[in-house]
Parts: sequence; structure tokens; C-alpha cells
Amino acid sequence: FITGAASGIGFALAKECASRGMKLIITDIEQQALNNAEEQLATGGVEVTSFLLDVANRSAYEETADKIIKDFGAPYILFNNAGVAWAGAASTATIDDWQWLVNVNIMGLGHGLCLFVPHMIASGEKGYVVNTGSITGLMTPPGNSSIYSMTKHAVVAVSETLAHELRPHGMHVTVICPGSVATNIAHSDRNKPDNVKNGGLTETNSLEREYTEKFVAEGLSPSEIANRTFIAMDERRLYMISHPEYKPEIETRHRQIEAAIQGGPDTDVELLAIAKAVQPLQPLT
Repeated sequence: FITGAASGIGFALAKECASRGMKLIITDIEQQALNNAEEQLATGGVEVTSFLLDVANRSAYEETADKIIKDFGAPYILFNNAGVAWAGAASTATIDDWQWLVNVNIMGLGHGLCLFVPHMIASGEKGYVVNTGSITGLMTPPGNSSIYSMTKHAVVAVSETLAHELRPHGMHVTVICPGSVATNIAHSDRNKPDNVKNGGLTETNSLEREYTEKFVAEGLSPSEIANRTFIAMDERRLYMISHPEYKPEIETRHRQIEAAIQGGPDTDVELLAIAKAVQPLQPLT
């Protein structure tokens, strides 16, 4: 089951699944693109079903998930891939900027987890959950991306904790954390919610959009991201980090956090000991 599957990383994941003989359920918010994706996949002899879906719409997601569980059962792999990017500095962003990004990037993920993971556990098939994050979820990026970065930090955090939750069920979690990828994410506003199409969201100036378009166009191909994702899954790795050049920035953030830890009252020592005894935090592979 793949959200945001009509283009970019989502469509590349669908093709990778198809190459491995999997049956696919693909969803997207764009009907024509979804039709095209389904047609391309079906032409190759793949068994594929598509659903028009806005992952931010709870009732629509519930209706879709109910039908899928009834007709197909629980998915073996859940790809929470749909997401949007938007220029939004926390100091200047509008409430609509926040709401749109949170609704799609965080609640869209939450809907997928709530509606499918319990069924996946109950099936006993020991499948996978794959969440599409970003390298910005592992570092503190400069520029006007603080709200987008916040949502991707959330995706990474829930993936890390979910990995511990699902380990006893024999299930595995991978979070995709790429840098620039040649997708059309620079035009996420083509799918702005109807209630903010005529205002409410911070407008992206032409120079900023042009820079973003150039930046992502020179990135890795979606197919390369999909290939590396399946390698990470095969190796049972939590993080799929495709752009090692960001390592210094990630290390800098971690050093800042470690340097901020000061001596003082050990008020949580006993509580932490109890928590660790109840559920030891084994290293995440």
C-alpha cells in the first residue's frame, strides 16, 4: 500500500515493488496522474488497484482503509510516502502554512499507521512499515524550511519509536531520509487545499521556486531512492540515508545537543532504570 504513488519517490517504490512480483494498492491526490501510474504498472502485467486519496482527510482515509482491509486484507508493506514541501520560516509563516504541512506530513502518516498497522500485527505476517522522511529530519537546515523540517523530524521520531514497538511482532521499520531527489515537490502547491487556494499560504517567490527546482532537478533519481530503500529493508536498517555529504551537519547538531548536557540533580535516574527494565532500548539496526 503506497500513498503519493502517482509520481516521484512513490511511483518509483511502486515500480520496485512490481519488479519483485508484488500486488499493489496505490493512492494519490491527483486523479489523472494516478490513472497514468496505474496504466503504466498494469501494462507490465502487475496486479494493481488505485484509490484517489487525500491522506490529510481522515474520513476519506478511513473509508479507503476499511474497503482495502475488507477486500484485500492487511498490507505486507505499508509505504507512508505522501508529503508536501513549502517555504515556511517559523518566524513569518501563517497558520495555514503550519496546518497544511502538519495535516499532510504528520497526520497523513498518523492516519496510515492507525488504520493499517493494527491489522498488519494481527495478520502475523511480520511485514514492513516504510515512512518517507527527509535529511532535514536529521539536521537543522538553514533557510525558510523550519516548518517542513519540523514535520520531517516528527516522521523520524515516530519511526524510531515505532521500530521498538513492532520489533516484538517481528515487523521492521525503515525511514527514508534523502537529500535532493528529482521530483516535482517544488510544485507541492498544485495540490493546495481548496480553502486556502486564494490566500492563507505564504507565497513562494519566483527566485526561490527557481532555486528549489534547480536543486531537486540535480538530485538523485527516484528510482535510485527506491532501490536503496529496498536494500535498507533487506538489511533490516532503520535509516535509509542516501546523501552521505550531509553527515557533518548531522554531527554538528548532535554535538550541540551533547554539549548542552550539564551536571546536576539526577532526578530521573530511578525512573529511567524502571523504564529500561520494562523495555530495554536495544540498538536500532
